[in-house]
Amino acid sequence: MNRILNPPIIVAALLLLVAGAGALGWLWLRDGRVTPNAVIVVMLPLGLLLAGILAWGNDRSQIGITAWAITMFAAIIPAWYVLQYGSGNWFAQWRFLIGYGVFYLAVLPIFTLWLAGWTAWVLPAPGAMPVAEYRLKQRVQSLANAGLDLRIEQLADEPDRIFVTRDFRDGKRTIGLRLTFVPERHCVLAREISLIRGDKPMDASEARITSSIRPRDGTHPDADLIYEASLTVTPPRETIRQQVALRITDDRVEIAAGHDVASDPENLAHVLTLLVHQSGWAWQGVFANWQRGCRGH
Repeated sequence: MNRILNPPIIVAALLLLVAGAGALGWLWLRDGRVTPNAVIVVMLPLGLLLAGILAWGNDRSQIGITAWAITMFAAIIPAWYVLQYGSGNWFAQWRFLIGYGVFYLAVLPIFTLWLAGWTAWVLPAPGAMPVAEYRLKQRVQSLANAGLDLRIEQLADEPDRIFVTRDFRDGKRTIGLRLTFVPERHCVLAREISLIRGDKPMDASEARITSSIRPRDGTHPDADLIYEASLTVTPPRETIRQQVALRITDDRVEIAAGHDVASDPENLAHVLTLLVHQSGWAWQGVFANWQRGCRGH
């Protein structure tokens, strides 16, 4: 994938250009001229965008996250320049501030939602013909016998869905995915949930989740037990999928290589993505029930 010529970078660049044009337009209306420093400041966000993309690889999730972060923060640079170096006090620039802020707040959520869908979308494998829906479901069901300690359920009243869950750390944590099959688009919608039922923190970030303060005298833990339930979407990672090899025989799936990677609970979404990808279907991560559509490209 070309890191520069792809939709997120093109859209992010256009947003940054529009924001910069607004800043230059305000400077021109106010002073009747535009200094070279102003042009440099306006072009700086574009430079940050290109540098970030070139520095952080060509993985789809890396491109999406980098484009979002830089667009979110770099667009503030032209506004900061106008407010910082404009004549009068900060409140004298209120017209520009309101107009710029309204545009920023109106466009950014739309861009973020679109970018999230793009980042969580995985196209079918090149040249792979999509298998029938029932065959793909059989392949997902066969993962229960692939040594991954999975529970796979299909409810009678929801024939278009399969629930895949994995418990770990003595059942105190669960990673679950609800797979909704859209056969007319050859797409699988994946809604993911993470559950923690009274487990100790696994890292420093989790240790900050709890609000209680314990004395750090060596006799007390850094944090209490964690209880949490959250919806999440695992960004697709091609590098992880490449470490796992699936062997599909008569719709029976086995882990041919990379079993250690596949058995990591945090990689469950990547294993399912790989299975769907190799079966000629597309994968779309979603956050909520109202997200029912596939991207369709």
